[in-house]
Amino acid sequence: MLRINTSALLCGLSVFLFITTACDQKQSKKTSAEQVAQASEEVTVSEVADTVSSEDPKGRMVQVATLGSAEANNQFTQNVQIMQGRVREIAGMNDLFQEEQDSSAKQDIEKQIQEMLRRVNEDNALMAKTYGYNLNRKYIRNIEKATVYVQLTDEDVTSIKKKAAEDGSELPSLLDMNLLSICSLNTPKAVQGYQKDVSMIQSVRDEAIQLEAALESAETSTDKAYAQGRLSVVMDQLNALNSAMHDAYGFSINRNYVLQVDQSSLYVWASESELANVSE
Repeated sequence: MLRINTSALLCGLSVFLFITTACDQKQSKKTSAEQVAQASEEVTVSEVADTVSSEDPKGRMVQVATLGSAEANNQFTQNVQIMQGRVREIAGMNDLFQEEQDSSAKQDIEKQIQEMLRRVNEDNALMAKTYGYNLNRKYIRNIEKATVYVQLTDEDVTSIKKKAAEDGSELPSLLDMNLLSICSLNTPKAVQGYQKDVSMIQSVRDEAIQLEAALESAETSTDKAYAQGRLSVVMDQLNALNSAMHDAYGFSINRNYVLQVDQSSLYVWASESELANVSE
């Protein structure tokens, strides 16, 4: 059974989306959904702090795109993050504009804001054309297939390369990025189960870290004994979860992991009026 030392908790656990600069966008789209989501709405200064428009509570989710490869998913994720980063930057510039007293400085800030808005709207139009995505809408991304990679140290990579050379076998993909595949999640249910399990073990680990801090700061023997007792219970729970995660996924809380999205679908909420317009 895998055991975790209390000190190992401080190393942290990181599970995140793997993003590359791949530019292969192999996605199919639903025609009716395109018409719903590709409204050429422009992002304005007043909208940048909240880019989700109000929605008719009556309607349904419609699929606007399927991202059928790891490259397409990586590119989509990167594009969205770039756009959201620019929107946050505009919001910050707008705050500076409101606070600035000098008229000349305000004009300079306003010019910068307008230029950034121009770029965001250009990107927004391209995203709508490519994915049916618009910053003014709310989306749900359903991950249908994914691969879990463990992050390797340089020593790990050297060892794997040495063994591959001795065996005459091919090197694993993404080894040059210090990543090694440990399991494939081939259904939405499997992906959701993995994400739920990771969230649970992270929550228990965070509780253990808090209890360790409480133990170190305890001033009386009674407080120390109480904190130690609670910490022991949580550590047993954490070790049990870690063992189960290792058996299910090859996962250990002492390592960092990457969830590579291999296939996903993008959905947008469409109101009844929008759906009616599409059907006409």
